[in-house]
Amino acid sequence: MAKRAREGEPIVIKKYANRRLYNTDTSSYITLEDLARMTRENIDFSVVDAKSGDDITHTILTQIIVEQESTGAQMLPVSFLRDLISMYG
Repeated sequence: MAKRAREGEPIVIKKYANRRLYNTDTSSYITLEDLARMTRENIDFSVVDAKSGDDITHTILTQIIVEQESTGAQMLPVSFLRDLISMYG
């Protein structure tokens, strides 16, 4: 289980240009699958670009969904995906 530097604050994950993800709380590199597990366990985290400091959590969560959908049983119905895309205008 992931520890937390301060209770109630999200764990900060840094994403480097080489696509590696670094958990600043455990001082270790992690994978997208680790982030998916943390999400399923309701562990709060944010992902920041190591160079710019930009919050890229949304992009990484979307990447996890895309990878999960492409490697296993498809959980998201096509109608839901169409509705989601239509929200972007």
